[in-house]
Amino acid sequence: MFLLLACAEEPVADAVGTCSADEKQELVVVRTIELVVADDAGVSEGFNLDGDVSTAGGSTGCGVGDYVSPGGTEGIDNNFSRLVPTLETTEAKVETIEGLIQSAIDSGELLISFELGGLDSWDHDECVSLSVGQATGDAMLGTDGLLLDGQTFDPDESAPVTEANDGQITDGTFTTTGVATDIPAQILNAYLTLPIRSGAVSLTPAGDDLYTGYLGGGVATSYLQSVAETENVDPVVAELLGTVLSYNADLDDPDEGECKALSMTLDFEAVGAYWYGE
Repeated sequence: MFLLLACAEEPVADAVGTCSADEKQELVVVRTIELVVADDAGVSEGFNLDGDVSTAGGSTGCGVGDYVSPGGTEGIDNNFSRLVPTLETTEAKVETIEGLIQSAIDSGELLISFELGGLDSWDHDECVSLSVGQATGDAMLGTDGLLLDGQTFDPDESAPVTEANDGQITDGTFTTTGVATDIPAQILNAYLTLPIRSGAVSLTPAGDDLYTGYLGGGVATSYLQSVAETENVDPVVAELLGTVLSYNADLDDPDEGECKALSMTLDFEAVGAYWYGE
């Protein structure tokens, strides 16, 4: 079960590229997050994080088959989906996870910020930077119970900030890679910070100061296993989760090595916002 916390370990930023973030900045703050789960036909939103189109038992992607996007793009990495049946037998059901994350956003405890820099056009722009951090301040909600657009916040100086400087906009959608971020959480009664590494972000304006997007990346299986082995987790669950993790690692981890990370994708909505003093 996830319960969002206030503190996080400092991530190792995967900043790349040289796009300037000094001018023409645009800030959005996340108002909803959902875990993306592939359907029974093997279709999933997400990213090709390793650059391969992998099949079960093949020589790429750690021998774990990839998914296909709704638009037909092959090679989508989102192997968290294969953990869902195991998680559904525990307190960490997807519905429970999403509900607790949403409560943290609505209360203002978790305000993930995406700041685009050097943005010239939402139609096409070959060089746009991205800064991922957190905002802090009183969050006002609309009649729908969701975060209102146009609010002003302070940057959360206690939260880690990651910069990716090689983004671009094509056909109205911003994408970038090399993203590292931490999502503070509690899973299976154990406190942790979910460290997403070698990730990717997409962001698309949806009108009326609303944006839709995806955040994907890899989480080290050793980290997830260490959480499952804490004293707060049922040993039977820990053993079951460990087995599932070992079979479904599909990415390399920058610290742990080959085939030591599990891919996952988050679907989010965000609204336009401002920093105080700007």
